[in-house]
Order: sequence, then C-alpha cells, then structure tokens
Amino acid sequence: MLPDSQNVGATFASALFYGLYLTTLFHCLRWLAFTDDGWSFRKQINWPMLSITLILFGLLTLSRAINLQNTMSQVDGEGYSKPGEVFTTTRLTWMAVVTCTDANVSTLLADAVLISRCFIIYERSRWVIVFPVLLWLGGVLLTALQAYWQIVQSASILKAWEPVNMTVGPGTILMPFWASTIVLNGYATFMIVRRIYRVTKGSKASTGIRQLEFAMRIIIESGFLYVAVAIAHFVVWFTPNAYAISIISSINISVTGIAFNLILIRSARRRVEEIARVDMGPDAISGLQFNVATTKASESRFGVDIEPEMGFHRNDEELGSTTLDHGQISSITPV
Repeated sequence: MLPDSQNVGATFASALFYGLYLTTLFHCLRWLAFTDDGWSFRKQINWPMLSITLILFGLLTLSRAINLQNTMSQVDGEGYSKPGEVFTTTRLTWMAVVTCTDANVSTLLADAVLISRCFIIYERSRWVIVFPVLLWLGGVLLTALQAYWQIVQSASILKAWEPVNMTVGPGTILMPFWASTIVLNGYATFMIVRRIYRVTKGSKASTGIRQLEFAMRIIIESGFLYVAVAIAHFVVWFTPNAYAISIISSINISVTGIAFNLILIRSARRRVEEIARVDMGPDAISGLQFNVATTKASESRFGVDIEPEMGFHRNDEELGSTTLDHGQISSITPV
C-alpha cells in the first residue's frame, strides 16, 4: 500500500478531476433535461442518454467517496498494524475491490455506448461490431476475474508469478483490460470516422460537409482525451512506481466522465447554433432538407443530435445502403 503522504496526494488529484467532472455534468444535464431556449423540461427527454449520464455520475461519486474514506482510514491508522502495510480488515479490503470494479464498470458502460453508435451508423450491420463486442465481453470477464483475484490476494491464498506491478490492484488483470478497451475505442472510432468520411466525399452540399466535419472533430478530440489516459493507465503497470499507478487510476474514471459529457455538450450547442443560423434567413440554407421546430429541440433515441433533422443520400456499395439518415448522424459521436 502507498505511504500516507502519497495516498493523500492521489486523493487530492482525484478530487481535482472530480470537480472538473462535476462542472461538465451540470452543463450536460442542462442540455439533456431542459429546452434549448430556457429552463423548462423537455417534452421528450432522451432517457437512455440521461440514464447513462446519471449512472456514470453515481459510479464516479461512489468511487471518490470510497477513495476518501480509504485515505482517512489510512491516515488514522485504522486497519493497519503500522503505516505502509496492506489492509488487515475485511472492510478496507472490500473498499479496494469495489473501487477497481467501479472504474471497470464505468469504462464498460462508456464502451457499450460507443459500440451502439457504431452499430447504428452502419445501418445495424452486425459484422461491424463483432470484434468490439468480443473485446467488450472480454472486459466483463476480466472485471469479474479482477474482483476474485483481489479477494484471493487479500487472504494470501494465491502466490503466483506477477509480470507487472501489483502494488496497487491486480495489475496482471488490469493491464489486459485497459489494452482491450484501447483497441476497442481505436477500432470503433476509426470505423465511425471512416463512415463519416465516405459520406462527406459523396456530399455536394457545403453545409452537410461542414456538419460531418464537426462530428469528426468531436470524435477525434474526445477519443484522444480518453485513449491518452487509457494508454497511460496501461503503460504505468509496467513501471515500479506505485504512486504513478495510484494517480493514473484515480483520474482515469473522471476523464471518462468528462469526455462523455463534453461530447453531449458540444453536440447540443452545435445543434442550437445551426437552428439559429437557419432561422436567420434563406441565405443560410443549403440544398439539405431541414425540418426545424424552434420550440422543440430535435432529439434521437441514442444521443443528442448534432444537427436539425436532415438526410444524406449516397450509394454505399459495401453495405448495400443508399442513405445515412438523421438518426444515424445524431448517434455517431463516441465516448
């Protein structure tokens, strides 16, 4: 276990990023639950996305609360025979198990949303998501194995070869878990960007191209934010520095929530800007067909719309499809 001073430092870092997460959460809830032009509740709330946002909030808050209690217990000497030793109480052991499982479940939830968006934009083609679904199921298995291994290790039942740093958490399992989520995000993001790029090439309307390019920027930027921390979390298990492992582990779940919220916030703001631009006059309207209601924001089932209702028509020989419609465009920005 980390010395008291380092554990307090890791708790401070997690609290800092949790504060940043809360800032994005409040803005995200504003766009999800309230109308664009005021503070009245939407008549049609996007319940799937709102539910996922609130579940992530609950998981992240639980993790931060346990982390704080863990630090306070260590500083007070509760559960230790002397400073720096491992947990000696069942209560503190379960804290570690719940914290690690909480972080993994949050990541799996965000990955599931990304897979669903990839599935939708490819006309619900199953072959596109076979690979990421297998990776996701592997992550679920590794999460269960991680909890089991932590419990077994705490009881000193298992003595096995440990190729990576095991000072904080079961690194032998967490290392492949983060490798799988990195590959999953890389694959799904690439496939979504590839699909958008092909539609962009076939679109002659400047407005449509601009809208799709904006979606690509969200995908790339949010993907980089999340994957960068995930890669750091993967690499750090090969280092001997337990403090570095603890810091990266503490901020990783917050970054997942921040990236998730920023996508929804930027998409909602873009939608409002486009509605305002269309309402300015006919000069702002391109060849795309818009159906805009100023008193009701357009919404989709799986995500906040990037644009008002639209349709992009294009022949896609690979998928045998001729359209990429409004519901697909509004669901492509990944976590």
